[in-house]
Amino acid sequence: MTRATKVDACGIPVVGPCSVVTTDGLITSSYSPEIAEGDEIELKGANGRICISSKDCPQLKWVNFEITFCGVDPDLFTLLSGYETVLDWEGNSVGNRIGEDILCDGGVGLEIWTEVPGERCTTTGLPQYGYFLIPWLKDMIISDFTIENGETTFTLTGRSEKGSGWGVGPHDVDATDAANTPGPLLTPIGPKDHLDLHLTTVPPPEAACGCVALAA
Repeated sequence: MTRATKVDACGIPVVGPCSVVTTDGLITSSYSPEIAEGDEIELKGANGRICISSKDCPQLKWVNFEITFCGVDPDLFTLLSGYETVLDWEGNSVGNRIGEDILCDGGVGLEIWTEVPGERCTTTGLPQYGYFLIPWLKDMIISDFTIENGETTFTLTGRSEKGSGWGVGPHDVDATDAANTPGPLLTPIGPKDHLDLHLTTVPPPEAACGCVALAA
């Protein structure tokens, strides 16, 4: 299951209509950290021996992200990429316009749930799920796609951004007690966090057609 929540130019979830889309149309998603290698300093003396040798720590710049969908919801495409939604005469979302502008401000918080092979349940008998969160995903663009006699899929690529205002999040994703009462993240997303992945016993949301509001 996948859920996208609209965030503003500061990475803060946007309260209002058409801010959340939940879909089961995910095929694959991939994460690739972009690392800035630390500068290396080396100095040799007149005898050829190394007298100074040090290297700065590498630093994570962002996480490159790629996701492939089938049966794409136009509202989800709009949340992820900023592409304009095409409406029919009743006001229903039926497609998207692909323009030249890339959504560099704002973006989404993207959550993905998976099953846990070999670890289906906890000792208390509760099912476990893998939970993956990019609290601020931006710069999403559409990749190559082919229309043929078969299933058409769409792939989007983007990257994470640090400094999000996600905090504990606007959704209940973690258990807060032994009764498995759902609540927000137990540990808030920090200013340097790009990706959160952990186990949870709170089940994912149900897929829905189109976008829904995010309440305060």
